[in-house]
Amino acid sequence: MGTIYLIGLGLGTLAQVNSEAFEAAEKVDELYLDTYTSFLERSLLDELKKRFSEKLIEADRGLLEEDISEIVSKARDKDIGILVPGDPMIATTHLSIMVEAAKKNISCKIIHGTSAYCAVISASCLHAYKFGRTTTIPKSGVGVETCYRVIAENMERGLHSLILLDTADGGLAIPEALEFLLKVEEKLGLGIFSENLLVICLARIGFMDEFKWAGKMRNALTNPYPPPPHSIVIPGELHFSEAEALKMILRADPTAVDEHKPARHWKSRIEKYLKNVENVLRSLSFCSDERESRDLVDVAKSYLEDSRHFRSSGDLFNALAAISYAEGLLDALRELRKVEFTWKPDSR
Repeated sequence: MGTIYLIGLGLGTLAQVNSEAFEAAEKVDELYLDTYTSFLERSLLDELKKRFSEKLIEADRGLLEEDISEIVSKARDKDIGILVPGDPMIATTHLSIMVEAAKKNISCKIIHGTSAYCAVISASCLHAYKFGRTTTIPKSGVGVETCYRVIAENMERGLHSLILLDTADGGLAIPEALEFLLKVEEKLGLGIFSENLLVICLARIGFMDEFKWAGKMRNALTNPYPPPPHSIVIPGELHFSEAEALKMILRADPTAVDEHKPARHWKSRIEKYLKNVENVLRSLSFCSDERESRDLVDVAKSYLEDSRHFRSSGDLFNALAAISYAEGLLDALRELRKVEFTWKPDSR
């Protein structure tokens, strides 16, 4: 019975690869190179091809995801290695490989490497334990609204947001990613992004030409950057030591740091809206005995319960959306003269 070795290559430079990684790659019978998870420096690619040319197979997403069952099955009688940029277990693809191997009772060994996930957080000069959910922006911009909402939810909790930018097809650059987010701001208008927002821009961390900068968003849009990989950090509430580090280490604009106040208005709005809807549902009267009207009021009650659930689980975006649906439904019923009630002054 063979073994599957998931071998971390570190941040993408030859200097980042540890001896254990090379030793594991030397002893396996077949060796696959993950070519899509992240960026690899040319010198590292050349060294891998030089050392392992006869058994090295460059694997795209299709090979490692669609054909993984076949690859794992090969490990029944030989050792299989998969070279992965960063740390193997950061990408969900590689977790799927381990699950598939477990189903077949095939052993796996992880050779850990430094991941951009931790390196970028370290380079930001912010406290690692204060980061919320990490999000990504693909080069196409598809799904950027989800990224925006993750940042909004992190800000509401005072947490920092790490945004990883696509590395495929030359990679997504910081100015392009910020423009995507500004377009969502125009659409949703939650007050997250403005030209004065404090942002931290990081490029090619771990490489010789790494770039670290912090300042106002309007300057981030026009900065000269080295090629990708790029990442962005949107700070939440800053501890005084974080603020000092940004000024002294990243040479951030002191004004941008001192004036930074992340948007945190959802909680108070949600609490107010919940109370308002609860009061109306207790006091409203029906204008007729129509069953449909009563059913719709029950739907509003369901939205109220949904909002409470989302709030308690920390999903503030959906909590606000659900209670807004409840308000809208009640208002519609009142306009149609199906129910009677009055919102309290200054309650909306």
